[in-house]
Amino acid sequence: MAAGWEREAQVVNVGMGGACLLVSEQLDVGDRVTLSFLAPTLWDPLAIPARVVWTLAPDPPIVRAGLAFEPTEAAAIFALFELVATLAY
Repeated sequence: MAAGWEREAQVVNVGMGGACLLVSEQLDVGDRVTLSFLAPTLWDPLAIPARVVWTLAPDPPIVRAGLAFEPTEAAAIFALFELVATLAY
């Protein structure tokens, strides 16, 4: 993946450990990405570093990818917790 690459993706599932998403371009296992969420409880997007842990392309060009979050800040972890809790309702 090239530096500065930015695409919209559909998040299929999200939890505290990671997310599953659908994206229109190939991601490779081991790629490092930053997933940004727009959340109604936050002023700024929640940006969480992640690593691609699996991919599946059952319906090309759509790729399903599993991401493992690798947050580096406690505030991001708390914001993710609030986002996941909000989505549960």
